[in-house]
Parts: sequence; structure tokens; C-alpha cells
Amino acid sequence: MAAKKMKRVGIKMDMTPMVDVAFLLLIFFMSTSQFDPPQKVPIVLPDSHSNLKVPESDVLVLGISKDSRLFWQVGKNPQEETDIPNLETLVLEQRRKNPRLRVAIKADKESQYGMMEDVMAVMQKTNTITFSLVTELVASKKSALH
Repeated sequence: MAAKKMKRVGIKMDMTPMVDVAFLLLIFFMSTSQFDPPQKVPIVLPDSHSNLKVPESDVLVLGISKDSRLFWQVGKNPQEETDIPNLETLVLEQRRKNPRLRVAIKADKESQYGMMEDVMAVMQKTNTITFSLVTELVASKKSALH
């Protein structure tokens, strides 16, 4: 006598709870994420062909506006305004707080070079010999033609 083969019972899963959980997670992450604070003064960066990126953590960002005002920001903290005489103590204090701190300078492409020269002199005084100049990446003419 041959054994009767039993029919397979199909499994049906209801996907509704999984979709609900996915949307709840999406709403949670959207509502708890922090966005960059708005800049006090917009800075138009000069063009460059270098695609090196500035690190996102442990960075002191110095901004020079079109009208030669100087701003500084560490991490996600809001921008604060300073001036050249106070910049030296500011850089030394921030580097004392965080020895791994790197400096990035964002200068408006229409700002005066004298202000940038003053900032670089302060970097030399504070022994901050490596810093990044932030620029806007533009595509090369060859890649634009092809």
C-alpha cells in the first residue's frame, strides 16, 4: 500500500503591520533628526576643481563674508561673530578644548584678500599650520563637453 502524500499548506503573512512599523520608523527619524542651523550670512564659495572633502567632526569653521565680517562655528553650534583681535584667543581656546580640532576657512569669493591674509597670519601665530580652504567643486570643461 502506497503512502498518501499530504497536501502542503501555504503560509500567508499579513504585511500590514510591517508597513505600519516602517512608516512609524520613518516618522520617528524625520522628527528626531537635526538639520544644520541656518547661516547668519550666506557665503558664496569660490570655484575649484579639487574634490577633497572637509571632515564633518572636530572642525572649527571660520567664515569670511562678502563685507569682511568674520564668523566661527564648531560642529552644529550656531555661528558666532568675532573679529581678528579675538581670533587668536578663540583658536587657542578651541584647540585646548579639543586637541584634534581642524580648521576650515570658508571665504566668500568677493571678500577682500586682506581679511584672508589677516586670518592666515593668526593661523601662523597659533601654530595652526594645516587648515582647509573650502571651495565649490565645478565640473571640468572636458567632462562637460563629452
